[in-house]
Amino acid sequence: MRIRLPSVPVRWALGIILFVLVFAWFTAPNPISTGDESDPFVGRWLVNGTDAFGTEYSGSLNIAAADDGYALEWIVTGALASGTAERVGEELLVDWSRVNPQPGVFPDVVGTARYRIDDDGSLVGTSTVFGEPAAGSELGEPVG
Repeated sequence: MRIRLPSVPVRWALGIILFVLVFAWFTAPNPISTGDESDPFVGRWLVNGTDAFGTEYSGSLNIAAADDGYALEWIVTGALASGTAERVGEELLVDWSRVNPQPGVFPDVVGTARYRIDDDGSLVGTSTVFGEPAAGSELGEPVG
């Protein structure tokens, strides 16, 4: 018995549908509580920024309260990253790293970031990559 695969246009359409569903899953509002709802940093953010290399990106950032501060997870154009943070006054001070670096494709990138909540409720931040003199910037809008 021979299994017949769908035609190439059908496979492309199925691939596009799968991509859209995965993208929607990771960028949709998070119905699960991420911790202290009175904390302005906690939650899911849609972010746009420019990294220390001058590359523009967009995606989502999830900030959750943790026992010893905050846990952060980014899903942005071309990368996944995670980090930890502590709150100092009105700022979050973050240490982050790229998840699953691949030599030659996605190098091992680590750095720091600082976030604050602007008067309009948006998230404003700067980021650095260790070994790079330039800094990046990021703006976020709360989701949900």
